[in-house]
Amino acid sequence: MIGTKRFFWILLMVSLAGCVDKSRDLIPSLLANDDNSSNSEETNDGVNDDSTSTEDDVVIDRNAIMTNLVDNVFIPNYKSTAESSASFASNAGVLAGYCTAIGTAEEAGKKALAQTAWHYLMDRVQQTEIHIVGPALRNDGALQSRIHPYTTGNLAKCAVDQSVIQLNESTDFSVASRALNQRGMRAMEYLLFNDNMRHSCSNGVAKTDGWNDLTLPERAIQRCKLALELAGDVAYASGSIHDEWIADDAQYRTEFLSESNRSDNFQQITDALFYIESYTKSGKLAIPLGLDPKCSGMTCPDLVESPYSESSLRNVKVNTQEFLRIFNGDSGVGFDDLIADAGFAGIANRFKTQSADVINKIEEIQTSLSDQLATISSSNEETECVNAQANPDDESVLSVCSLAGLLKKITDDLKIEFVTVVNVPVPGRVQSDND
Repeated sequence: MIGTKRFFWILLMVSLAGCVDKSRDLIPSLLANDDNSSNSEETNDGVNDDSTSTEDDVVIDRNAIMTNLVDNVFIPNYKSTAESSASFASNAGVLAGYCTAIGTAEEAGKKALAQTAWHYLMDRVQQTEIHIVGPALRNDGALQSRIHPYTTGNLAKCAVDQSVIQLNESTDFSVASRALNQRGMRAMEYLLFNDNMRHSCSNGVAKTDGWNDLTLPERAIQRCKLALELAGDVAYASGSIHDEWIADDAQYRTEFLSESNRSDNFQQITDALFYIESYTKSGKLAIPLGLDPKCSGMTCPDLVESPYSESSLRNVKVNTQEFLRIFNGDSGVGFDDLIADAGFAGIANRFKTQSADVINKIEEIQTSLSDQLATISSSNEETECVNAQANPDDESVLSVCSLAGLLKKITDDLKIEFVTVVNVPVPGRVQSDND
């Protein structure tokens, strides 16, 4: 097994190469031909380099990891999302109960129940976001995007408002005909949590003329009707993903785990883990906070994932919990075992510690992401946020900036140590990200 200095030279070479796909061929030869492999020493990470793993062991480990994750994480998660969304969309569910209670003394209580159920469903969805593989990835993620089109762009609020009116006026309105940025969990959030009952369109949009003149109960009922239609669309997409995994005596599962598809699908799984880099760390925190060049202003509050329900940090927590669960293989064999078997248990333990730090930090934060963003209004707070991200272990009043820094520790290791030891390339969408 390689010694400390040699290992870090490898990391430097991979980093300078931009972590391109060629690293897939480079790393095995470097690991296999280390001159110091017989001189086992403990590295700075507390790793004992004594390892007897062979190439065949790695193949077996990868197959075991994939099988464990498919059977004990992926399929159960898709099942839970399908069942939760079907219940939420049901005519006998809490959302329908809220719709019928609007204008009555039970309205507030029924609405609270519907919002709680939305939160529960969103947690299930956020779990599946960390493993967008198989049917959820097909056709550019068409089914997953119907559930939560967060990765496809901002919510089109004015278009959602127009859909509310069109559904009320037309007998042949179809949610399936609407663009993705008008559907899914975020559109439902807008309809269920936004207390401003006025439409979001400019004065030049004829479709919304007269909407603001309707009574509050009339507007609430029409919004709730669209929320039910959107819930049905989410339930259909969720059910379709789950059904593909288990249909025909699990034929798709068998194909996914087959030896001929093992290499590509193992790569698909590791690519999916980088959601925590592209979206959890960058999209949900760094970009809204102005810590990423993709934000052109001091901050970008319009890019917060769940502003109306104020559950943005909750989403980050669920993403991180699921990332750690997949990394650990739940209670079975996982990437932590693969990395430890390669002689780098210290790296595996660091992922676990860093993930726990993120989760613990979120549990300590008492202020929503949107509220903290509102306090960054001058160059002083902007500098404070940058410093908090760079030194996330130090105390800062801008705790969400520190949180972004704690997540960056995970993603930095993911882009270098993880891909090096596991022997996979960094996904193309991440290679150009220097954050």
